Amino acid sequence: MLRFRALLGAATVGACAVAGLPAVASAAPSTPSPAPAAVTSDSAKGTYYPVSPARLMDTRTGLGGRTGKLGPDSSLRLQVTGRGGVPADGVGAVVLNVTVTGPTASSFLTVFPAGRSRPTASSVNFPQGWLGSNNVTSMLGSAGDVTIYNRAGHTHVVIDVLGFYAGVDTGPGLGPGGQFRPLAPVRLHDSRTDHRGALPAGAALNGWVDFDNEFGMDDYNRHVRALVLNITAVGPQRDGFLTAWTGGEAVPNISTVNYRAGKVVPNLAYVKTQPCPPFGCGVDGAPRYMIYSSATTHLVVDLVGVIDDGTVPGGLRFSPAVPNRIVDSRIGQGLTGALGTAETGRVEVSVTDPTRVLVMNVTGVAPEKNTVLTVWADGVAKPTASNLNPEAGQIVSNGVLGVLSPEGAFQVHNLTGRTHVVADVVGTFHLTPATASGTSGGSRVRVAGSGVSQYVH
Repeated sequence: MLRFRALLGAATVGACAVAGLPAVASAAPSTPSPAPAAVTSDSAKGTYYPVSPARLMDTRTGLGGRTGKLGPDSSLRLQVTGRGGVPADGVGAVVLNVTVTGPTASSFLTVFPAGRSRPTASSVNFPQGWLGSNNVTSMLGSAGDVTIYNRAGHTHVVIDVLGFYAGVDTGPGLGPGGQFRPLAPVRLHDSRTDHRGALPAGAALNGWVDFDNEFGMDDYNRHVRALVLNITAVGPQRDGFLTAWTGGEAVPNISTVNYRAGKVVPNLAYVKTQPCPPFGCGVDGAPRYMIYSSATTHLVVDLVGVIDDGTVPGGLRFSPAVPNRIVDSRIGQGLTGALGTAETGRVEVSVTDPTRVLVMNVTGVAPEKNTVLTVWADGVAKPTASNLNPEAGQIVSNGVLGVLSPEGAFQVHNLTGRTHVVADVVGTFHLTPATASGTSGGSRVRVAGSGVSQYVH
C-alpha cells in the first residue's frame, strides 16, 4: 500500500561510543508456550490477534535455540510460528518486544524476515552497557521465522511476542481478527500528578478505559480487544522492568519496558485487554489493563490506538513490509538536516489512497542535549505526549505509529539541542473496501473516561 519517494542509499544507523554504564538488571525469565492450532479466517488478512504475552527467546538461558551473547556482525534465526500462542500457519507478521541487555559496545539490532537480504534499517539502537526494549513489528519469512542481526560487540537478546497479523484471507481457524483505530494521544495515567505517587516495587497499576458510543451500538467497550499504549518509566529507583498485560491473572514472565535507574524510558506496547469486573475496576465492562514494576518508579501511560474485534466499520488493516528507510537527516533523506531546539520537520511520503498510518521505528541520533521527540500527523496540533526521550550523545529508538495527513505527511518535533532523526517503515495500516463502508478512515472512537482503580501488591 506504500510507494516511497526518492529513497536514497543510506548507511545503516550506527551508534556513537559512550561511557560504560553500571551493571544491568535482568529481563524477566519465562518458559515456552505450547503450539496452537493453525489460524485462518474469512476476510482476515491484515487483522490483528493479540496473544497472552510469551517469551520466545532468551540468549541468557538458551530459550529459542541460542545460549550466549550474539556477537559482532552476526545473525541468528528465530522460529516464531507455532510458539507462544502464535499459530503454525496463516501468519503474515508479528508484534514483538525486543530487549537488549549487557551489550559490550554501542550497536544496533535489525529484525527482518528470514530468507531475505538484510535491509538498510535498524530495529533497536543502543549504547554500551544499555538495558532497554523496543516494540518491533516484523514480517515473517516463508518458514514463519525472523532473522536478528547485531552490528557490533556482544549482547544478550530477549524476545517476547505480543500478537500477530493474519497473512491469509480464508481457511480454517480463529475467524476474523481485530482492526486498528489510531487516536490522538490520550494520557491515561501520570503518577507524578496522581495522589498515589510512584508505583511501588512489586506492585501493579490496575487501569481501565471507557469509550464513547459513536457508532449507534449498545457499547463499543465490548468490541475492544487490545490497547496500543506508549508506556514510560520516569526516574526508577533502580534498574528493572515493567510488564503490561490484561490483568485478572498472575503477572506473565515477560517484560514490556526495561529501564536503568534514574532514566526516562518509553516503549510502545500492544496490550491485550479484558472487561472490568462488576467491582474494583472502574466502569463495569470497560477494557482493563495492568502494569507491574519490579522497582519503584513513576509511570506515564498514553493511549495512542485501539484494536477492536473487526466488526465496526472504518477500522484499519496491516500490510507488512521489509524494513525500509524513509528518513535519515544525516544525509538529507526525508529531512534536510538535524532538527534544532523547538524545531519541527515535515516528512512527506507517496502513499496509495487507503493508507492511513505508517508503522515505523524512529531513532534519535546523538542529540546535543537530553531531549524529547514527538511524531504526529501533519496539519493538526502537536500533542503533549512524546515518542522518544533520547539522552545526550546516545542513539535510541522507539516504535511509532505515524498517522498521516490526507496529503501523506507527518511531522517530527525536537524539544531541545540539535539531533539527527532516522525513520524506518516496517508496514502500513490501511482501509479496505470491505471495511471502509463510506468512512474516511478516522478513528471515530473517543475516550469517555479512564482511571486507575488501585495499585495492586
